[in-house]
Amino acid sequence: MSNDYDQQDTITHNRKPRAIPHKVVKGVLSPVESFFAMETASGILLMITAVIAMIWANSPFYHSYEMMLELPVGIKLGGIEVTKTLHHWVNDGIMVIFFFVVGLEIKRELVVGELSSPRKAALPMFAALGGMVAPALIYAAFNMGDRGASGWGIPMATDIAFAVGILTLMSRKVPLALKVFLLALAIVDDLGAVLVIALFYTEEIASNALGIATAAIFITLFIKYAGIRSLMIYWILGVITWFAVLKSGVHATVAGVILGLMTPVSPFYNLKKIPEKFKELVDRISIGIASANKKYTQLSHETFHDIESLEEIVQESRSPLDRLIHSLHPWVSYAIMPLFALFNAGVHISGDFTVGSFLAEPIAIGVILGLVIGKPVGVLLFSWLAIKLNMAQLPQGVTWSHMAAVGFLAGIGFTMALFIGHLALKVPEVEIYSKLGILVASFISGVIGVTLLSFNKDVKTTS
Repeated sequence: MSNDYDQQDTITHNRKPRAIPHKVVKGVLSPVESFFAMETASGILLMITAVIAMIWANSPFYHSYEMMLELPVGIKLGGIEVTKTLHHWVNDGIMVIFFFVVGLEIKRELVVGELSSPRKAALPMFAALGGMVAPALIYAAFNMGDRGASGWGIPMATDIAFAVGILTLMSRKVPLALKVFLLALAIVDDLGAVLVIALFYTEEIASNALGIATAAIFITLFIKYAGIRSLMIYWILGVITWFAVLKSGVHATVAGVILGLMTPVSPFYNLKKIPEKFKELVDRISIGIASANKKYTQLSHETFHDIESLEEIVQESRSPLDRLIHSLHPWVSYAIMPLFALFNAGVHISGDFTVGSFLAEPIAIGVILGLVIGKPVGVLLFSWLAIKLNMAQLPQGVTWSHMAAVGFLAGIGFTMALFIGHLALKVPEVEIYSKLGILVASFISGVIGVTLLSFNKDVKTTS
């Protein structure tokens, strides 16, 4: 096939093909490395946005922040109309795309990633389970029978952008296997958080709307197996599913995860047949270019059609799942998550609020101890059990010191913790304690995690 490309290059550019420089080859990142690079920048942007929200919410312009949150926005679809505040639209609408990408990443990990076999999945699954159970128990111990009892799901969550971002910034001290382990752990953690939202933070269910959502999902499955490729149809059905779930009482973000899990992980074209098809098309395109009208450089309709076919094969050789992750992840990382932080991290601290009253509040104590103590204890204890039972083993190059650092980094709860806190506590006067607790705990967990990593030896790299 390389000969065909050389021939085409000579015809179209009248020059010999040049070897790709070593620096260019070295600069081409693998999908995993690209993901980590994106999460680093996303984590920094998320932090900046959270700081802006806190400053704005406690500035003389505090009322403009409140007005932005409470601004009513309505949407009408047929005979159904929904009017919610801008704050609700960010949390119930835009965040659906975030959860859709979460569903895509869970599907990819289950099919071809670190969760694709029982042996590979055992350690991150055990670690994630421990990292959810221990924080929930600690929180419940401080809030049982109190006004914050329903918030036990808050400290269960791990913020993938912050946690993976810190690991990437500390890359000299971190083997790649540890980054992949934390990524898998965070994805299992996300799946657990979604199940908690669906099972425990769902309001009364409207059966008619849920029936419409179910029908839309089955239609989506039908056209998927019928081989229909038009993304527009899937987007329309996705919007109908989201809207129906929103009206049903089940939290709308669950629709995003379900649709993400339904996305095909295999390309439409048989990969084994692509080289032969490529060669056939490139040969025809080369002949078409050679016989084109050189005065007007006009290609024939058939040659244009072959070029379009070549473009289609290039596009369809990637699975819909990979294409959607590639196209949506930058939007989620650089727009949706920062927007969520702007609307949710702004905690207005009133004049009668004191550090003493904050530390005496069971909600704040439960969140802080759940994330700072419960997360690392749960991750380490359940990981140790998995290895002791011979169900898993530490990744190559990873030590228990690395695992302890990851346990603390998993205590950075931010995005998902704020989201669950909003669902669980509802009342702003109560939610303020969980928000501040999440911010304090995430900061402490991040500092401890970075400190532990700094004591590790530099990872040996090969050029």
